[in-house]
Amino acid sequence: MWDVAKPNPMSNVRVQQEGGLRRMRGEGDHPRCLVGIALTLLTIPVPIAYAQGHASGINDREAVELVREVMRNEIDAQLRDASLWCYREQRQDDGKANKTLEVCQTKDGDLERLIAVDGKQLNAAQRQAEDQHLQQVIHHPDQLHAKQRKDREDGDQQRYILKILPDAFLFHCESKSGDVVTLRFRPNPAFHSFTRASLVFHHMEGTLIVEDRQKRLVEINGRLTSEVRFAGGLLGHLDKDGTFVVKQRNVGEGHWDLTYMSVHMNGKILFFKTINELQKETLADYQPLPRDATLQQAADFLQHDFGLHSTASSGR
Repeated sequence: MWDVAKPNPMSNVRVQQEGGLRRMRGEGDHPRCLVGIALTLLTIPVPIAYAQGHASGINDREAVELVREVMRNEIDAQLRDASLWCYREQRQDDGKANKTLEVCQTKDGDLERLIAVDGKQLNAAQRQAEDQHLQQVIHHPDQLHAKQRKDREDGDQQRYILKILPDAFLFHCESKSGDVVTLRFRPNPAFHSFTRASLVFHHMEGTLIVEDRQKRLVEINGRLTSEVRFAGGLLGHLDKDGTFVVKQRNVGEGHWDLTYMSVHMNGKILFFKTINELQKETLADYQPLPRDATLQQAADFLQHDFGLHSTASSGR
């Protein structure tokens, strides 16, 4: 087993300022793109009217150029990032138990190990069953490969959304504190939709928070200001006042990744197949893995080492 606290130096090449938004890799994509998830879905209501003036020193033209640069940087980081990470995730889906999982990424797919349900740790028999399930997945990885194919398709769409976002909205700088810039956004009436995903943009407003020095996306939240109907409602609809909030940060070694997501939507959702109507995720305790980590090595780490490293990192 490797020393996670001291990863292979060669494994960190191109890690600085990369990753983020549960990045989408060209090889063995692992998309969980912050904007890709949040904006193709739909908790913070925001006013339609924008404040006048530029107390922050950033005018509206400069604001949209900042957003354009941030989105280019996010896309570039997602395409170039090949780092692998383990993390702890708390997941709450609509009407289901609150699950705590430990997740490890590999080039062959992600492994998950359930460790608690509604805050209660699994007993010995349940832990053994989880370990057996891990071994079954390792020896029969067809489901992992199928998910990777779906992830690559999702990744293409998510990158498209990042690309068009600066044109889809009008941006106004609300405040600037150090390197953190808060921007309000509302639909750009001159933007024309060509996909069902971009159609949502005409019905959404919210707040975008970016890190100006590194040109990274820190947080995005928004609200549907009116009902979204796809093909006149034949392909589904999203009700007014659907909301989301998603956050990311540098989780270590210059790598940005998702730390929080909350989505609350109502409607007949055919297009958003991979997202529940109510969903909340909190991610923490990120630990780097070597880029050549195998499924078996990731499983060993989940079974024996993750808890030790998480305890050590939280105690630093």
